[in-house]
Amino acid sequence: MYRKGEKKHPNKIALNWTLGTAIVSFVGAGLLGLAHTLPQVNMYTHGTLVTAMHGHLAFWGAYAMIVFAIISYSMPNMTGRKLYDTTTGQLAFWLSNIGMVGMTVAFGVAGVAQVYLERKVGLEFGDVQKEIQVHFFILICCATMFTAGIACYIYEFIKYGTPTDEALEVKTV
Repeated sequence: MYRKGEKKHPNKIALNWTLGTAIVSFVGAGLLGLAHTLPQVNMYTHGTLVTAMHGHLAFWGAYAMIVFAIISYSMPNMTGRKLYDTTTGQLAFWLSNIGMVGMTVAFGVAGVAQVYLERKVGLEFGDVQKEIQVHFFILICCATMFTAGIACYIYEFIKYGTPTDEALEVKTV
């Protein structure tokens, strides 16, 4: 709809966060939440890393990303700083989202393995944790990428120093 409307919104970062919110919350809360809470599935997955998979992506999409969208939209208007359409802002968006999707996949694969080994094979919790350790290394790598994205987001708003009225200036063509 945005592209077909042919409107040129200058704040691409706020638009990315807003569109990302719709997609990620639908996948995390909608699809994964529905699949995870079906009684036939939940009796096996409740309290495992499958819960963490759904929870991380659902919270990120439904709550955190919308807050970042609101901040990205309102901060330039409130401070007068042109805090949009920058490389750091785009890097923040993509690093944090790729990191979160990677964490979700790592939780999901480890969770499915955990469900199988604990619920079907009957291994003890500690033994299962040893078997799925490699997934935690991947999880840490993805969480580091996510954290780097959040650091870029925070840096984006403090790098300019004292607020000016640069975003409020009218450009003459």
